[in-house]
Amino acid sequence: MKLISATVRNYRIHREVTVAFDPSRTLIGGANETGKSTLIEAVHRGLFLKATVTGEAQKSMVSTIHNGHPEVEVRFMAKGTEYVIKKRFSSA
Repeated sequence: MKLISATVRNYRIHREVTVAFDPSRTLIGGANETGKSTLIEAVHRGLFLKATVTGEAQKSMVSTIHNGHPEVEVRFMAKGTEYVIKKRFSSA
């Protein structure tokens, strides 16, 4: 599997951010507390967590500064086919 891009909306400190991954490597850098780890966590949860998650896992995604449910969209290639996963973590 090769990641193409990820978009995160209303996820903790991120209102909306899109990262296009380079085919060979992507570095994510920035000052402390700017959301680097949050972005990676969101991509991981977008790929592996159910959208209907509840409890502390869902509460930990919700932004305290932006309105709306946390959303993650991940584009990736697997065996020559492009896929898109879109999840809205609304606890329902």
